[in-house]
Amino acid sequence: MKTPLQGSSFNLDVSGIASFFGGEESYAVMKSRYFIRGGRWLGWYNSPGGYYVAKKFGVLANSRFWDGLYPGENVDPTTMFELDGKVGPRFLAARSGVRLPATGHLAYLFANYCKVVSSKQIPKNAGVLITVVKLGDFQAFEGYPTLPADFSKFDPIAIIPVAFSVAACVICAVFEDWFCFAMILLGIICNGIFCVVIGAGVLKFSCPNAPLDSPPGDGLFLQQGHLILVKGSEKIVSSIIRGSYYLEFNDEGRYNNIGYGSAALTTQFLLQLFLVPQGKLFGQIVFLSSLGVSWLFNAYLASFDTETLQSNTLVNVLKVEGSNIETRLFPKWVALVVFATVLLEPLNPRGFLDELILNDLHVWEVIKQTIVEGIEQNENPKDLLEGKSEKGDGLNDYEQGLLRDVIDQASVGYIAAKEFV
Repeated sequence: MKTPLQGSSFNLDVSGIASFFGGEESYAVMKSRYFIRGGRWLGWYNSPGGYYVAKKFGVLANSRFWDGLYPGENVDPTTMFELDGKVGPRFLAARSGVRLPATGHLAYLFANYCKVVSSKQIPKNAGVLITVVKLGDFQAFEGYPTLPADFSKFDPIAIIPVAFSVAACVICAVFEDWFCFAMILLGIICNGIFCVVIGAGVLKFSCPNAPLDSPPGDGLFLQQGHLILVKGSEKIVSSIIRGSYYLEFNDEGRYNNIGYGSAALTTQFLLQLFLVPQGKLFGQIVFLSSLGVSWLFNAYLASFDTETLQSNTLVNVLKVEGSNIETRLFPKWVALVVFATVLLEPLNPRGFLDELILNDLHVWEVIKQTIVEGIEQNENPKDLLEGKSEKGDGLNDYEQGLLRDVIDQASVGYIAAKEFV
């Protein structure tokens, strides 16, 4: 069969593109494969950026040989796949007395998820937000601590680059362009093997144990302009604060298989660099087309934020449903603080208020004491102030006005908490 464009004198040199083009997208896709169902087995296509991916993942392999071939700081897979490392918001526990100036990676993901949900529930706001999340108790999922595959979604679009690369390979064989046929086939095999190797780890969820008689883990995550109130057992709240994702490989510590996979991608790069220009013009176009389709697919997957995928998995682990999340908007900080304090019922309401309202002037001491008395006596702070006019004794006109205004805001939060279902 006559090859199309056989008589053309034009030479399309795509060898320089073969493994440099699309490297960042390919790397991003590799990092997200643990959060895409079937991601380990859907890499059988001629993907661009092989050399870039090999350099990035080659540093996982830990030996003198691999360190020489892929120089750089040796990191563990958990760090490479960005399963840890983010700093979560400050946390105040209502019952256990825990005060954490910063939390971990899962708390960071959880806070971001709640922020997205709150922005959908209250799109525009001119105040401060609090999101109430009812967690219940931690329920171990099937196969715990190994995360099940059904916590992530399968995307049927993943079949397109596989089908196109196979079709491109067949077309080159039909027109007897064996150089381009071999290079497309090599790309399919090397990328597929690397995905199998890099996906061979087991993604697990670490959850700290909690004492049987521990109090509820209810508490507050504090972000700028947004609070997250969680109500649940000590174990489920601890899983957010101190839990983690981690990867386990059979050759833990050395990761030689990842080194072999990286070497295969490097070999693919070198062979494509020299052999693709030996192919026919039509075969080179087909080869480039397979890279283009694969790049579009990689760019599509890379558009899904890895943190969002991790957050969605965490929500499945915690079994959080939309009906268990509710956001409220308050005009002032004091109203929000009183709302949270009434809902959480801390063992030491005054200490809890001091953590959230830092003012220590005399008038603010009176304000906080009035709020605490109202909460403890199950009475609206505004009504309490009206019934005890002596609380304003010793305050000047400005301070008395401030006392009334702040207690009015406290009343708003108190009533909202009592009406909250």
